[in-house]
Parts: sequence; C-alpha cells; structure tokens
Amino acid sequence: MTGWLSKKNGRFMYRFLTIRLSDGKKVEQRKTIGLISDLKTEKNAWKEAERLGLTKLSETPTAAQLTFEALAQHFIKHELDKSEGRIGRKAEETIIRDRHCINKHCIQRWGNTLALDISPLALEAWFESLSETFAWQSIAKFRSVMSQCFNHGYRYGLLPGGKDSNPVRLSRCPVSSTYEAVVVSPEQMILMLNELDTTETQFEWTLALVHAATGMRPEEVFGLQWSDLNWEKGQIDINRAWSKGKLTAGKNEGSMTQVVMSPVLAEALKRWQKLTPYGDPSNWVFASYRENGKIPRSASTCGKKYLRPAAVKAGVIPEDYKGRFGWHNMRHSLATFLAGEVDSSQTMKMLRHKKLSTTMELYTHSVGFKQCEAQQKYLSAIGLRLVTGKTTGNEAQKQRA
Repeated sequence: MTGWLSKKNGRFMYRFLTIRLSDGKKVEQRKTIGLISDLKTEKNAWKEAERLGLTKLSETPTAAQLTFEALAQHFIKHELDKSEGRIGRKAEETIIRDRHCINKHCIQRWGNTLALDISPLALEAWFESLSETFAWQSIAKFRSVMSQCFNHGYRYGLLPGGKDSNPVRLSRCPVSSTYEAVVVSPEQMILMLNELDTTETQFEWTLALVHAATGMRPEEVFGLQWSDLNWEKGQIDINRAWSKGKLTAGKNEGSMTQVVMSPVLAEALKRWQKLTPYGDPSNWVFASYRENGKIPRSASTCGKKYLRPAAVKAGVIPEDYKGRFGWHNMRHSLATFLAGEVDSSQTMKMLRHKKLSTTMELYTHSVGFKQCEAQQKYLSAIGLRLVTGKTTGNEAQKQRA
C-alpha cells in the first residue's frame, strides 16, 4: 500500500499504515525522508522515499520484527476465530484444541522469539524435551499447529518464502499414533445390547444401536432432531452437531450430509419415538430428561454410566480399564467390521472421511475379530478345535483321525 507525504519540523515525512497484529487495527507509522531545505519539492521527496525503500512498506509489519506470538495471534484471529465463509473453517473441538496448544505450549516457549529465528534443530530439541512429559502423539499436535501458524504467515505475506521454508515442516518428530482403539465385535455388541435392553434403559439401548449401526460421530448423534430422520428415503440427515453443551458446525463440510437408515434401524427409532416424551419433529432424538428436553443428554455422562458398564459385562474391556472407551469406539468397530465385508471406498463414504487413508490407517484396525475368525478357520482346517477350553496336539490328532 502506498503511503503519503507530510511536513513536520522542517522535514519531509513518509506516512503509511500497518496492521497491529495484537488486535488487527490499522495504525499509522512515520519515517523521516529528509530535510525540506535539501529536498526542496515533494517530487524530490518521493524520489528519495523510493530510494530509501519506504514506498515498499505495506500494511503488514516486516518479517524481521515479527515474533512468533504476533504470528500466532494473527493465525488465531484470521483462522481459528473465522466466522464467515466456508474455506478454512475448523470444527469447534479443533478450534478449542489448537487454541490451547498455541497459548499453553507454543507461545509459552516461542512467544518472544522472532519467527524467522526459529530453526528446525531448535524445534527438534524442544520436542525432545517435551517427550519427558508428553506422549509423542500430543507433541505432534503442538508441531502441527505451529506449522499451521507458519503456513498462515506465508499465505498472508507476513513471512517471506512459502511452505518449503517452514522450519516446523523441516523439523523431525515421531508423528505416528500408538493409540489402538478398542474394537467391539458383533457378538460383543449383541451382549452389550442385551445388557441395555431393559424397561429403564431403552434410551441407552437405542443410543448404542444408532452409534453401532451408523458409525456416526457422537456429536452428530446427540445433535439429531426427529425432523432429521427421513423415513421415506431411509436416511438420516446430519444438519448439526452438539458438543460440550452447545451447537457446533460439525467436523467439516463433507460430514454434514446423510447416512443410511435401514428398515431395522428405522423400526427401532420409531419404537423409541413412541416411548420418549419428546417425540415431536423439533425435539431432540436423545433429549435430556433433566433439562426437560431443551437440550440433548450429556454424551460423556451417558457413556460412563451405561456404555462402559455394558462393555465390561460383554468382556470388551476389563472392569479396571483406564484407557479410552466411549461412543466413538462404535465408529472404529463398524469400520473394522466393514473392512471384511465391503470395498474400502464404501466404508470411507459411510464414515464420511475426506481421505481413504484416514479410513484404512486410523479406523480399520489390524487385529480384530475378522482376523480372529480367519485364523480360526485355518486352525479348523488343519484339525485343531477348542475342546473344554484348551486344545492339545494329541486331541488334534484324534480329531483328524
């Protein structure tokens, strides 16, 4: 942006606007060009300003002055807090996570450091120090959000170069997750549903069935209203999500679509609609009784109180299990089951993933009940069968004989 000239105290001044990154406001800056007695005319003053490089100053601060904190705050304002348009908008839970990572970890370490002074080796040393306290999976999240801040800087012209210059991208960090979700087999799901199939827990029974059959994300299931169920077309329209006590925009634009509702699932949902006092089209499908149906029920509380105990009874997890297990495990379970039943592209469409790699690498688990069934078929083929809880070579020989 071109600035303008002014005269002050016998000097020509070059004046221009910059954007203050802390709050996004435009503020005026001034640079001295030279004495009026020397330059004489404004035409000469402009030439001198151009020679000094002042006319190249833009609304953005120079990269040499940009600290990582200023870069990160600009990213938060223009990316995380973005409220208009579709491009680049993030899910509510992603926004909360990224803001926490930036403010509590990245800025705490790098806030006062000039962005251009952050090197890949310095970042690697930081990652190593963090590994004494955090799992590599968490450190990878810090690395990811820092990389996004730098890419944001290149996109807005705050930093010279492009993503190939990104020091975070050039740094090394173990990024593969060691997390392996607990998978529920169809047989175990039968036991869990039987455990929940009582007069008092039809709410939880239906809730578990919808999660298991559709693979919908918990925030999508709890965000359902009866008007979202299209009985004629046999589909569930996902129009909103409910997370942490409020409505959200959902995971991404591609996730806000439809999932299939088979006749069996539709029948179960119709039965629940007759049982619940909140069965009108505008009511929540899984409304909170405590809040008189005004909001959906708490996913975490419902999971801890009903889903986990049912999983313990079904032998899915031990009673003292400390790991993660909740409604989202039903999504992993469906993906793993479908891996042996349908083409992977169909599984991706059903789970509404953007990339097939997400479906295959994160949701289709390498060791599951399908692999167990396949192994058992092989053992049966060579004459090994389970007899009174254990199988021996002698017994196998008798069976083959």
